Amino acid sequence: MEDKNRRKGFILAFIATLALASVYIFSKSALNRVHLFQFGFYWFLVALILNLLFIKIAGKKISLKKYSKKERFAIFSNAVFETAGTILFFSAINFSENPAVISFLVNLGPVFTLILAYFFLKERFKLGEYLGITITLIGVLIINYSPETSFSALFSKATAYIVFASLFYAIAVIIAKSNIQRIEPVVLSISRTILLMLVSFSFMLYEGLTFKIGFDAFLFISAGAFMGPFLAILTSYYSFKYIEVSLTNIIMSTKSVLVVISSYLFLHTIMHGNQLIGGAFTIAGIIAISMVKRKNN
Repeated sequence: MEDKNRRKGFILAFIATLALASVYIFSKSALNRVHLFQFGFYWFLVALILNLLFIKIAGKKISLKKYSKKERFAIFSNAVFETAGTILFFSAINFSENPAVISFLVNLGPVFTLILAYFFLKERFKLGEYLGITITLIGVLIINYSPETSFSALFSKATAYIVFASLFYAIAVIIAKSNIQRIEPVVLSISRTILLMLVSFSFMLYEGLTFKIGFDAFLFISAGAFMGPFLAILTSYYSFKYIEVSLTNIIMSTKSVLVVISSYLFLHTIMHGNQLIGGAFTIAGIIAISMVKRKNN
């Protein structure tokens, strides 16, 4: 039974990886056509409809009343940090010419998760984890390096957004993992989706943006919303039930390879040599961290 559950966890994590890789392509294609907040409103509106359909078809009964005050606070906190991270994530994709670069920089997430676990969960680092953190950070520096780049300009606006997005995602992951046995993953998924849709809607009104968008943009948004805030989020959360977060991190870190290939095929963008080398460093760093974590467990 345990082997069957672990196999289920691996399959869920792999599905999440494929779905998340496609998000970079669909979102960049949509953001080339609409404003960030128009994109956000329709992206999470479609995701909300899909989540509600999933609840209906799966016959799940969702009620916040059955959760304690502490668990409701965890749901709200997770949604807030997911919202902040997601806004910064899509802002980074919007500013970046090549979404593949962003997919490598997102590998900072597990590093922040490890650091936060050290301070808040009192987990101690092993030598291999220090090594993995160092390798990942070196990879980030290599990605942003060029001979003409000064130290002060080493971190672009997109990189700064991803650093903070990764930090907020890491906080959300710790909250989710700490409560995943008591809170249905679909509750965490739908709460973040509702909050993100409301935030995007509010900014649309504030900016005076129109709700009218092109049909091609809506198609990209709909496809991406299915793959990302619905499929990727649900499958990654459910994978936490069956396998360690470290294993999920190893599997999902490979998404960057898929994004590089997809960016070349569909967006005709090519990464520079330093970006590919730096990206390889970030993947190696995450695998090193995750392997040590798995061995410890």
